[in-house]
Amino acid sequence: MTVTIVLTGLLLSALLQTTEPVDPGALESFRQGEELIGTSQENSEQQAEFFEKAVELQPDFAVARYNLALVYINQERTQQAADQLEALIELDETDPRSYLLRARLRFEADQLDPAASDLTRALELDSENYQAWQFMGRIYYQKQQYGEAVKAFERVLELNPGLLAASFDLALSQQGLGHNDEAVRSYRKFLLAFPDDFNAHYLLGLVYQNEGEDDMALEQFYLAESIDPNHQELSQELGYLLLDRGDLEEAKQRLLRADSGSAANLGNLGVIAKQQGDPVQAENYLRRGLELEPENATLWIQMGDVLSTLQKEREAVEAYRRALRYKPRDFGLLFNLGTLLSNLDEMKQARRFLEQAVELKPDDGPSHYNLALVLDEGKDMDQAQIHYLKALEYGIDSGGAHAHFRLTFMWARQGAREQALQHLQQAFEIEAETYVRLVADELLNISSELDSIRYTDEFNQLLEQYWSRMQ
Repeated sequence: MTVTIVLTGLLLSALLQTTEPVDPGALESFRQGEELIGTSQENSEQQAEFFEKAVELQPDFAVARYNLALVYINQERTQQAADQLEALIELDETDPRSYLLRARLRFEADQLDPAASDLTRALELDSENYQAWQFMGRIYYQKQQYGEAVKAFERVLELNPGLLAASFDLALSQQGLGHNDEAVRSYRKFLLAFPDDFNAHYLLGLVYQNEGEDDMALEQFYLAESIDPNHQELSQELGYLLLDRGDLEEAKQRLLRADSGSAANLGNLGVIAKQQGDPVQAENYLRRGLELEPENATLWIQMGDVLSTLQKEREAVEAYRRALRYKPRDFGLLFNLGTLLSNLDEMKQARRFLEQAVELKPDDGPSHYNLALVLDEGKDMDQAQIHYLKALEYGIDSGGAHAHFRLTFMWARQGAREQALQHLQQAFEIEAETYVRLVADELLNISSELDSIRYTDEFNQLLEQYWSRMQ
């Protein structure tokens, strides 16, 4: 996080005493400039002119140069301020305050290494200057040297325990270092003094979220939202968290307030619309997201799912194919694409994708089952039998009865009566109404794959048993 430096009021003459006699005219101009401190003319052109005249009349008038540098800084005349500070350091190389002020100026200009050099010199001259340590810590933080930043801010609080604002800088550095427990303590210490600080609540929420403490994260995000409800990054993080928790409508409200130019946000709005049963709106959000990121595989996968729901099967296939360019080894994508192609009777391609899915997840029952259906349709009975068996071994939520039924025919065709009858009984047990009638219809055929079992007592007893249950 970028830390903005605020330079406050001018230093009074007591700060930089000079032992040399002061030109009366220079002293009068200096006092005229001083009199404007705290008035509407502070940092005005008039005040600058008074201090400029004092410096012109007496070039070694250090306090006038110092105050003139401050006025220039507040007027954003940075080069002129730098010139004054350079002259001050030439006048007295042992005063740490000139180095500290120039370090601030360089820090704001993002000249981190020169600023660090000035602070190093200031600390050589005054090792207990907490302001120098504070700025050094901020430089370490900007350079992502979080361990050094933590040490610097701990030193600040050691030197000035009442400077609770430094707890925020310390928390940021601890967070950057991955010391989340310590960061939580520092943020909470800061919030005791500044309970309405948006950034502290927001960043503390991120720490909790990173630690998997979603309830605590949600509490902090809500507090931050009460302070600034229109903060886009907060709305996005809060939307994602609420979406993960299943609070769809609340998540939607936050994501609508977040960055509308974010493909990720539009994608999540599409997911919410899909889950809320509005596939048309989901398609709209996803298309807008894909206009922003046409190579986003996740959005193409979501688009394929939505188009399938809308029964736009051909468009869904194309969406899945686009996703496949970027995620060629995604199990879910291969499974969905293979399944959709099988529904469209494009069995050769369906088989290829489902075989890849099975290769990626050999213990996934549904992928074995869908592959078995494709192989069965293609009359590759031996392979279909293997995958029906694996589907039952690894578990399927639906389709179990059909798998047992088809295995009945396959085992019967091979003359394996015991296995055939076992699977037939399982099919009857799961869904008797359907499969008893199918077997009865099959028996009307003169020749059947069930010939090896249809004339056995066990077969007829099984059929009679389940047929009577249906009466």
